[in-house]
Amino acid sequence: MFPTLIDLGTVRFPWLGHVHLALPTYGVLFALGALLGGWWFVRRAAGLDVSDEHRYNLVFYSLLWGIVGAKATLVLLDLRYYIEHPLELLGTLRSAGVLLGGVTAGSMAFVVYARRHGLPLFRLGDAVAAPLALAQSIGRLGCFCAGCCWGHATESSNPLAVVFTDPVAHAQTGVPLHVPLVATQLLQAGNDILLALILTALWRKRIRPDGTVFWCYLVLYGLTRSLIEFWRGDLQRGVYFDGLISTSQLIALSGVGVGLLLLLVRRPVGGRPPAP
Repeated sequence: MFPTLIDLGTVRFPWLGHVHLALPTYGVLFALGALLGGWWFVRRAAGLDVSDEHRYNLVFYSLLWGIVGAKATLVLLDLRYYIEHPLELLGTLRSAGVLLGGVTAGSMAFVVYARRHGLPLFRLGDAVAAPLALAQSIGRLGCFCAGCCWGHATESSNPLAVVFTDPVAHAQTGVPLHVPLVATQLLQAGNDILLALILTALWRKRIRPDGTVFWCYLVLYGLTRSLIEFWRGDLQRGVYFDGLISTSQLIALSGVGVGLLLLLVRRPVGGRPPAP
């Protein structure tokens, strides 16, 4: 919808020639989501007897590996194409990649760092659940502005319909122009905000055992994300079984399975005093 936030035009640089300088809206919103989510988590973790160094390192390494994981998943989904066109790997620098691939890689980095330094992993997992949902919500607004992650075609009378008209968005993401599409980006953004509120309420109750809030995140996010995926129209993210299920649904449903299993094994048995 608004893929470019600031366009400075073409500037000539020594040795580089003419370079088009522009600030993409997606990048700004992605950074904003990461900063707000990281700041919120750092504030929460301060009450868990975790040092400043460890708190900031958890955010840094999780975000770094999240970015790497999202882009790596994108490449793996179309590996043959990138092997045949290796220069196209440079194009992934502008791409967000596969979100759930990034969340998975970032979560693994989070677990490895916490375990290596003897940090309270499950309590930290509870603390990061709502900030993660908030960051994802803001990132989805970036998707909407860029035109990526669009929904399938629908009737113009559909209250959830949106029409993209910017040729820059089409050139960068392939979103169809002048066609009513389901605004799946906004659906996901609203869903993630609601999840952040629910997870915040659970965090304040501090239900036992530690880790319960994060397992709830896995279940709730996985179920709602899998449902919204049925309205997605961008097939390049990887679909299987004649389009019945996507890569994101496979990852999300795997998260649901893990979350349900751990909720059953580590069943909540009461509460603790509200979190600060």
